[in-house]
Amino acid sequence: MKRLPVLFVVLFTVLFSYTVIAQEMGALRQAGSMNVPEKVQTPLGPPLAAGTYTIGTGGYFPTIDSAFNKLSIDGIAGEVILELVDYLYTAPVASSFTLNGPISGTGSTSRVTIKPVNNVASKIEGNGEAVFIFNNVSYLTIDGISLTGQTTLTIHALDNNQFGWNDCIDINKNSDHNIIQNINFISDDIDDNTIDIFLSATSGSTESPDSNIIQNNFIKKGAVGIIVSAYNAAPNTRVTGNIIRGNQVGSETDSLIGWGIQTEKSMSTIIEDNIVQNLTLNNSYDEYLCRGISSYWGDGDVIRNNVVHSIKSSGGYQGVGILLCGGLVSSHYGNDNLIYNNMVYDIQSTSSATNSSVAGIQMWYQNNPKIYYNTIYLSGNGSNQQGSASLYISHTCTNIEAKNNILVNTRDESPYFASAIYDYSSSNLTSDYNDFYVDSFEYSYLGYSDGFLYKTLPEWQAIGKDLHSITEMPHFAAPELHINSSLLTNIESHATPITGITSDFDGNLRNATTPDIGADEFNGTVIPVELISFTAIAYGKEAILNWSTATELNNNSFEVQRKAAESEFATIGIVKGQGTTTNQKEYSYTDKDLVDGKYFYRLKQIDYDGSYEYSNVIEVDVRLLDKFNLEQNYPNPFNPSTKISWQSPVSSWQTLKVYDVIGNEVATLVDEEMEAGYHTIDFNASELPSGVYFYKIAAGNFVKTKKMILLR
Repeated sequence: MKRLPVLFVVLFTVLFSYTVIAQEMGALRQAGSMNVPEKVQTPLGPPLAAGTYTIGTGGYFPTIDSAFNKLSIDGIAGEVILELVDYLYTAPVASSFTLNGPISGTGSTSRVTIKPVNNVASKIEGNGEAVFIFNNVSYLTIDGISLTGQTTLTIHALDNNQFGWNDCIDINKNSDHNIIQNINFISDDIDDNTIDIFLSATSGSTESPDSNIIQNNFIKKGAVGIIVSAYNAAPNTRVTGNIIRGNQVGSETDSLIGWGIQTEKSMSTIIEDNIVQNLTLNNSYDEYLCRGISSYWGDGDVIRNNVVHSIKSSGGYQGVGILLCGGLVSSHYGNDNLIYNNMVYDIQSTSSATNSSVAGIQMWYQNNPKIYYNTIYLSGNGSNQQGSASLYISHTCTNIEAKNNILVNTRDESPYFASAIYDYSSSNLTSDYNDFYVDSFEYSYLGYSDGFLYKTLPEWQAIGKDLHSITEMPHFAAPELHINSSLLTNIESHATPITGITSDFDGNLRNATTPDIGADEFNGTVIPVELISFTAIAYGKEAILNWSTATELNNNSFEVQRKAAESEFATIGIVKGQGTTTNQKEYSYTDKDLVDGKYFYRLKQIDYDGSYEYSNVIEVDVRLLDKFNLEQNYPNPFNPSTKISWQSPVSSWQTLKVYDVIGNEVATLVDEEMEAGYHTIDFNASELPSGVYFYKIAAGNFVKTKKMILLR
């Protein structure tokens, strides 16, 4: 182990505290500070009757303002749908479309829905503080129907220097049970405090937006993607029970977002299944941090099943994938927050400032945070003076649990440290069943604690940490951080069960007694022999064999041998070897046209001199068609095509359909009479946006659904 210089530690503490003070005192935008008109109480007429009404040219309501005026003053008398018929709606100059509630008559069975009419791609734009402002509005749905295609909705905030920000949607005060979904968001103001979707409690008040859902939106441009905040509300008021799900924050091809998703003084917020990507710190909202997902002063927030990647802090000091943070006083600490099943990679900072750092998951001022089953991979190089760490515990945290995580850091931060785990104290952390890996650079260390740097896992374990953990560079499967299940790995079955977490990043069930480390429960079938791996899987009437070698010496060939239950081994094929090599080599052989039954395979490795050696025997069961089954698509995640396979024991009428995260049908792949057998179909999603999708098979009484991820 190596002692850090005292000056380093002192300097970090002083400057880090300054950063937190700056954030708490000045960086957060004043919530609920907009100047909005009060609700007019004089009725115009009877409530708007249940039904569908159009807004726009030739519509029932000529303008959005006229529709909002009717809702605000007279309310509704049943379920109301407002359809947008024009291609462009423009808010009054330097103003907003403002709806002041509460809207009388709304409830769980009588919502107001705003959506584009079929086959119209509507755009709503404005250059005020926000395109839309909703105050005390509940049970409202704004649904763009689809992110691509003929029926879409785009909300576009134009840049106007008259204001300190140009948001797309602001939802304020007691605005509850609203749904914002399937919308494209663009704010041209990326240099100020602009937020594309902003849910905000009233400053100094107990009014807060609760139980809202923000899902399946594409946020292409703006300073900040999504913020849900009660930062300036009354002391005991929090935004509660909001869900941020299935959104894509940041484009696949450019970097026009500075922050991703942030909650402030929230309770029981769920942030799940989002893709946050290609963020570059380019705004004044927080000059210190470029963050993917963040919970500030949270209480029981859950951050799970997200992909966060390509986060680049170029103007700021720190690049962070997922952040738990709190304020300087104990009443502003985060409490009982949970982070699990996330994949975080390509987090960068090009800063060389005194306070600069890179972190996969970072935390400060937290009580009882739980970090489980995450996969973090830091790579690249820099000169960040506070170093880099896959798990970075910065300041004043208690009762941390970090289990079943893959924490990889191959960065070169010379002459500053690059570690898998950094903890300012040794007494606040329970850490075990993790996989750590760092590179062999001079300043690469497995861990930091209490001013000491630890080079190896045994050194780290000597202070009582991670007694069941391992150190191994995972075999990641592109494009994300899934694990290549065909290769031998100690990551498999090396985790410990966590109560309440029964599925992985993809929704696959985890092993109840010996789960895998990391976000991916990959259920590998590798059989250790003198090779790295040797596997066999059944695919219809075929058995696909894969094996790998770490090195080869005078390797002429492999004979592939097979036997059935009552027969002897016989050679069925020969695969040429690579002679002598120190590089890892991959081999494959497909045994075709098999009948139902159990088969056993082995390899006979033959040298040039004729000497040979057998591998261990592996088996594969070519399945009987005795039941319906829907298999996981492959590959998953995919771009843009994947295969979906299922088996049917009988002939029947069968349907196979694909849905988005809110249940909209996006494709019908099969709708016909199918013969008994094993079926495979290709699904091409080139016309669909990145996100989470579900595919469902229905055949008679058999219905099953599985999740897949399209990631471009």
